[in-house]
Amino acid sequence: MLGVSVVVFGLLVAAVLLVPDAREHVLVLLALALPVHGLAVLAVLHAGLRLAGTGWGELGFRRPTAQLWHLLWQLPVLLVAALAVQALVLLPLGAEPPVEDELTELAAGVGPGLVVALLLTVVVLAPLWEEALFRGVLQGGLRRRWPLGVAVVVSAAAFAAAHGVLVLLPYLFTVGVGLAVLREVHRTLWASVLAHAGNNALASASVLAVLLG
Repeated sequence: MLGVSVVVFGLLVAAVLLVPDAREHVLVLLALALPVHGLAVLAVLHAGLRLAGTGWGELGFRRPTAQLWHLLWQLPVLLVAALAVQALVLLPLGAEPPVEDELTELAAGVGPGLVVALLLTVVVLAPLWEEALFRGVLQGGLRRRWPLGVAVVVSAAAFAAAHGVLVLLPYLFTVGVGLAVLREVHRTLWASVLAHAGNNALASASVLAVLLG
């Protein structure tokens, strides 16, 4: 994942710095880079599984059951818990919310095609490769050698840190713990993938509501 990220986003930065007028189209370039990054990570994971003589099923993508309907109440509970942790950690520190004027200015160059590309990446590709990596490879590997609690905490911490957004670390860590628990309770990565997609969809809808409002 690190190698793919360095190549894809390194090319993005190089294009912005070296290509004339590229800075004016940075959002378009980002919308192209994000799905390429997601597909590349999935390809690398697939190649790694083939080399290891195993497959996606062994990673945790087992056939879902009717138990997944419980996500209809489990996901809201997880999101409320994550928001509560975020508030409890940041409110005493006096953290300020994003400035709406800055978001509106950012949205000025966002068209429908760009929105669709970003949503496809955030709601479909990102949950797939992030769950395969953090809950499949990392958590699955750790739980074979360490207690389940250690695997859950480490995978959640890595998940939160990988997003690189310091102000959202409490929220991301709590969501990471919840996704790890869902993966274990349902015994399939599809549970954490669907919950992750639901979280991202709600977050994206909230951002769009602010931008379009």
